[in-house]
Amino acid sequence: MGMGPIVWVVVLPICTVAGWYFARRPIRVLVDGFRFEQARVLFHQHREWLEARFLKALSMEDVTDAIRWDDAHWLNEVRWARDRQTHRLYALIGVEFDVNPFDENVIRHATALFEFRNGRWIADGKHVDALRPDEALLRHRRYDPVTPPDAAA
Repeated sequence: MGMGPIVWVVVLPICTVAGWYFARRPIRVLVDGFRFEQARVLFHQHREWLEARFLKALSMEDVTDAIRWDDAHWLNEVRWARDRQTHRLYALIGVEFDVNPFDENVIRHATALFEFRNGRWIADGKHVDALRPDEALLRHRRYDPVTPPDAAA
């Protein structure tokens, strides 16, 4: 008869904490998957606006760089990544620049970064020069690649 209070005070909290510890990762994966799908749809709906916003933000930082980016060719493919520390989602878009074939020191490609934060996409002009999206993911170990469910098959 004396075991009743011990169960409620000690065993039940321990089981609750242990249950949360083991269930937390699957729950996070499920929630992240839902958010990822929502973020992908929003990105594709607003991509043109986001690219324009990217260029505007870039022009506030560096006018010369913004001119180069304004003339660039934005590639269609989107690579998705998640920041290992903040767990935020990123869209990486490859960009190719028209260059003088006689000047080998000119950057020919880059990657534009778009961040999904608080339920909306942010285009603040962040980019990685001289790397394509796949190369940026390999070089910057801060990001984990995320594969869309329909592309995993």
